[in-house]
Amino acid sequence: MSDTLSTGGGAPATPGSDARPGAAGTPPERPSCPDTVPDDRIDLRRWFDLFLVWMVVLAVLVYAGRIYAEDGHRAGLVVTVLAAYAFYLSLCNTFFPAPTTWAVMLVAGNQLALIGSPALRIIVVSMLGAVATAMANLNEYHVFTFLLRQGRIGRVRETRLYHWAAGWFAVSPFTIITLFSFIPIPVDVVRWLAIASRYSRSRFFAAYVVGRSLRYAVWAISAVSLNLSMRQIAILQGVLIVAALGKVTTSAVRRRRGAAPSAAT
Repeated sequence: MSDTLSTGGGAPATPGSDARPGAAGTPPERPSCPDTVPDDRIDLRRWFDLFLVWMVVLAVLVYAGRIYAEDGHRAGLVVTVLAAYAFYLSLCNTFFPAPTTWAVMLVAGNQLALIGSPALRIIVVSMLGAVATAMANLNEYHVFTFLLRQGRIGRVRETRLYHWAAGWFAVSPFTIITLFSFIPIPVDVVRWLAIASRYSRSRFFAAYVVGRSLRYAVWAISAVSLNLSMRQIAILQGVLIVAALGKVTTSAVRRRRGAAPSAAT
């Protein structure tokens, strides 16, 4: 995941041109982040090939582990479940917003008890899940980068709202990503902001590993310490989904109500 890959998005400013924020006919000056990678060094094809290899390896492990488990070897079951767990989480991002809490709690829980030591089980489930989620988000990074290269979508970088948000993000990008990846929120706008800002992919990946490993550790510890059953895990996941949908719906209603008076005037 080196940052020696990339691709172009927008012409560079001409030396001596008037790029002052608010100057007539010119967009605000784009905020700079010290860990930004030039867009023309992001090789999308190379990444998608790498991601495909990652998913194929996981699929092969699921298949091989299943065959091994059918012969009565518990190690085969462990490999199958962990590889399937990583495969599923590697798909979960904005483009496939499937729930993840249930998977973490189920694999870490005492019902399956994949690994005898609860502490080791929590560590393995948390770290493997975090890496898989970071891969999913890194895949979203490249898909979103492709979309930003399309003229109409790429113009979001010229809006004043983006420039304000990018300036806030540039203050401490790694900490912000880590914090928002730990907090369970319905829509991770910080991830899109990091992508639009062309934040370093290696740091982007590392921040999500740190933040998600902590979040998943909380879920895993809860499942183990409370000895949650599969039914209880399913109910908890359902409650979280309803809460997230309620929050998104409430925000949408508030925005619509706020837009109505301004449209009337």
